[in-house]
Amino acid sequence: MLIVRRARVPAALLPAPLPGAPVDPLEPAVLRDVAIEGTTIAAVAAPGDLGPAPLAREFDAGGALVFPGFVDAHVHLDKTHTWHRAPNRSGTFAGALQALADDKVQWTEADLHRRAGFALRCAWAHGTRVIRTHVDTSPQGGERSHAVMAELRREWAGRIKLQTVPLCGGGDYLGPEGEKLADLALRHGASALGGFLQMSAALPAQLDRLLALAQERGVGIDLHVDESGNPQAECLRLVAEAVLRNRFTLPVVCGHCCSLAVQDPARAQATLALVREARIGVISLPECNLYLQDRRAAAAPFPRTPFWRGITLVHDLLDAGIPVACASDNVRDAFHAFGDYNPAEVYAQSVRLAHLDARLEDSVRVVTSAAADLIGEPLHGRIAPGAPAHLVVFAAHRFSELLSRPGSPRVCIDAEEFHRAPPPDFGQLNDR
Repeated sequence: MLIVRRARVPAALLPAPLPGAPVDPLEPAVLRDVAIEGTTIAAVAAPGDLGPAPLAREFDAGGALVFPGFVDAHVHLDKTHTWHRAPNRSGTFAGALQALADDKVQWTEADLHRRAGFALRCAWAHGTRVIRTHVDTSPQGGERSHAVMAELRREWAGRIKLQTVPLCGGGDYLGPEGEKLADLALRHGASALGGFLQMSAALPAQLDRLLALAQERGVGIDLHVDESGNPQAECLRLVAEAVLRNRFTLPVVCGHCCSLAVQDPARAQATLALVREARIGVISLPECNLYLQDRRAAAAPFPRTPFWRGITLVHDLLDAGIPVACASDNVRDAFHAFGDYNPAEVYAQSVRLAHLDARLEDSVRVVTSAAADLIGEPLHGRIAPGAPAHLVVFAAHRFSELLSRPGSPRVCIDAEEFHRAPPPDFGQLNDR
């Protein structure tokens, strides 16, 4: 047994609150002792209440902030770390699509394994313990990409739980080929069906077909929707209507939902009501959306500076009781030139960009418990008896310190073992 003494744990990630003073909204964490037995958290108690444990090792966190292992609920491991050979010089969505389409000729098994494996090593060092990646899926390269992700899932078993979701067009699920795409992904262990949606008269029929395929196979769906600043883009609304129309009860997650933030407020609120009724969760990708959305060409008339941050209506979603997570999305590829699979950085940027400091206590859920719930891992992302024994001990005692230095070193504790390794050096990618 290992007992972590004086861990300053975010209150929202603990089991039912213990008696004591109210949580400070500016520093919403409380001191706790955490007992780990094997791969599981055995107990959480006020300091000193666990009593002596003669055969247990002890670690004094000294009041440092301690988070559970992070959950990165939306990434793209097949695209990652390609910026150096496929840069997006325009910084636009269209430019990203073209750059990566041209780069796919280099996506061999060895190339995919090397880049995605490096990404997982980064994530492990930063304290991530669950990842869901979307995988480009087509008759040409889908089998290869999913096979590599399945191999990485086996290699990282016991360290990082790796989920996969197929990424293709909504129309690709129509006809017999749609069944083949779905079965290809599920044969390699996919956790849900997914895709990117575009507004068209055919979209309702596409959604009905996708939901039918998912229902037949007993899995949920995870979709890319409305990744633009076009107020006429209402795929999120159509997904909610389709879920209700088909009485689909399996999990549904929609990522991005950017256009919601530029729609007429009354229309947006009506959409939120449908999303809540359909029990859809939303994953915001603040760093990537900040990078791509509202980018204005040099030739455009003044002003060239972007007007909006690209993110969805995070506060409105939360106020409506709709679960929201935030995630890394694209890292060092044509859709987002930066990133390091560091959810602490994603969290810090989300707090700044979405003003989540106004609800700091609940904000910690976006990269922990809320993210875990949305992708079907309800034991992860919290510090409670029965939860997996994954802790991240920061070199920070206050939220203002963590949010100021989200890239600072940390100690990870996994099943009574300590890990202090820094992220791998970029030189190890061997592609300079």
